[in-house]
Amino acid sequence: MTSESTATKTSPPAILLILLIAGSFAVDSFLRFPIPGTNEPHYLCKAKHYWNPQWCEGDFFLESSNAHRFFYQVIGFFTQWLTLTQTVVIARLTGCLLLAIGWFRLLRVLTPGTWSPLIAAALYLGIAAFGNFSGEWIVGGIESKVFAYGFLFLALANACEQHWNRAGVYLGLTICWHPIVGVWGLLCALFALLCYAVVQRKSLNRTSLGLTTSQAIPAIGWLILCSLPGLIPALSLLQGGTPREEFSANFIQVFYRLKHHLDPMDFDTFSYLLYGLLLVVWFILRRKESSDFQFRFFQYFIAGTLGLACVGLLLGAGPRPATDMPYYAFRMSLLKFYPFRLFDSLLPLAVTVTVINGIYQRCFAPTENAAGSQQGSSRLAVVTVSLLSLALFGGVFYSAWAKPPVHKMTAQQRSDWLDACHWIEENTPESALFLTPIHQSDFKWYAQRPEYVTYKDCPQDAPGIVEWNRRLKYLRKWGQNYYNEGFDDEGLQVLKRETGITHLLVKRLGPFKTIEPVYQNPTYKIYQLP
Repeated sequence: MTSESTATKTSPPAILLILLIAGSFAVDSFLRFPIPGTNEPHYLCKAKHYWNPQWCEGDFFLESSNAHRFFYQVIGFFTQWLTLTQTVVIARLTGCLLLAIGWFRLLRVLTPGTWSPLIAAALYLGIAAFGNFSGEWIVGGIESKVFAYGFLFLALANACEQHWNRAGVYLGLTICWHPIVGVWGLLCALFALLCYAVVQRKSLNRTSLGLTTSQAIPAIGWLILCSLPGLIPALSLLQGGTPREEFSANFIQVFYRLKHHLDPMDFDTFSYLLYGLLLVVWFILRRKESSDFQFRFFQYFIAGTLGLACVGLLLGAGPRPATDMPYYAFRMSLLKFYPFRLFDSLLPLAVTVTVINGIYQRCFAPTENAAGSQQGSSRLAVVTVSLLSLALFGGVFYSAWAKPPVHKMTAQQRSDWLDACHWIEENTPESALFLTPIHQSDFKWYAQRPEYVTYKDCPQDAPGIVEWNRRLKYLRKWGQNYYNEGFDDEGLQVLKRETGITHLLVKRLGPFKTIEPVYQNPTYKIYQLP
């Protein structure tokens, strides 16, 4: 790296670019994912309960194992003084800033031109707005993986520059924030180094890789040390149940609860077509990139993510039901580790890098007429940024139109839902335990009361997953048993005795013969069990 590029990183324009990139990420986040986002009640309520166990005490999910303990420790700290919404705003802005710093560092290594990182951010967000492969995303609501990807970008930037100690620190922090993202990132980085070493050994130009023993040992040490706060809780989940519970939990995760992330047979055709097109574009354009170490390392890293995705496809491909697949127990035990995650999130980044480099090579390369070339390049830069910005916002608006908010309610239903939750917060004891509509996701966020079980809030340890499934099945069976009888006193007494539920928040469940709602609005009714 030249001294000029190094100086640029610490100059005011670099700071301005980072803030512009962070602003782009933040605008995309707040516009496409209104608070609370898809997973924010899941993460933020857990974080608040981690610091204040009396809050929503008795909630099954909140009292389950803490898979992302480091996130709960850091972010949950702020929930003691701020509301959940205020905490999310601060966490989102912080996450976007960290992503922008990592993005700027990585793109400054991989692409030429002062404005390339900002152009790349616009192009990436435009691609992301049109879809993904396995439900993975980087810019959205706040959760542990947002911070993990920020540190992963920093790790990749330093690895491309062969600063191995710093790369080890950032990879350790990636694992700390999100073990799956971090461990897969580490394996892909090792794969990239191995590929580069093999290619260099076979080529006539046997240049040194630059990773000596004296550099490798401290890097590994930093990696292990920084990863422990997040890695230890995650590893403990792998040993938390009996073989029967592990088997059941794997099946529930892979082929039921998280099949949209883990089962390739459940991914829609558009996702395969979109990522097939991106892959073709990347394969074609990457051949024109330089053979310098940083480009080759990043290409091999992306190839590693592709290899993981191919393994996932082989593991998941087969007849359905899944029990008809040969060795399905072994295959689902590997699928639960999200083999598609990095490929899903980073292939659009790889395409973005190759597109930017292609644009620069064709349009921004110096010519004999330096003055005219500079003026033409400046005009072209303005046009390019404008077009990519339009593509970004067009993608955002298309996504918002094609994929409405996750609660899938009309404006009136949403208003009634918030009204019912606020009434519960103000008029029920904190010890109340609620039965709520199974597929809602933000009851605790607004009502501040514990729930018996909900589909969204699934634990991540084997015993917890099995118990979560048992509770859902119990409620389904209870509803079927007493539906024809009209949910009489006997049915309500059985429900309260076997679950501890004290209140019901229902939309269609009923009618109840012997109790009247303590509150109702046009959409929802609230009952207190006798």
